[in-house]
Amino acid sequence: MAGELAGLLNGFVKTLRREDRILFVCRYWHSDSVLELAKRFGMSSNQVSVRLSRIRDRLRKFLKKEGYFL
Repeated sequence: MAGELAGLLNGFVKTLRREDRILFVCRYWHSDSVLELAKRFGMSSNQVSVRLSRIRDRLRKFLKKEGYFL
């Protein structure tokens, strides 16, 4: 089950645009703060939070489509 989820997550990450992929990985794999990401990408903290929220929504939809329900 964990291996299946890992495969789905890797598949999802590959569908993201480069900048979104970096934001997602830095935030959820490396635990970088929203403030750190905002500084790194020249964005406001709110812009980073909104983009991450939209990415999580897309992830939910992707997982549901693949038959994996949270």
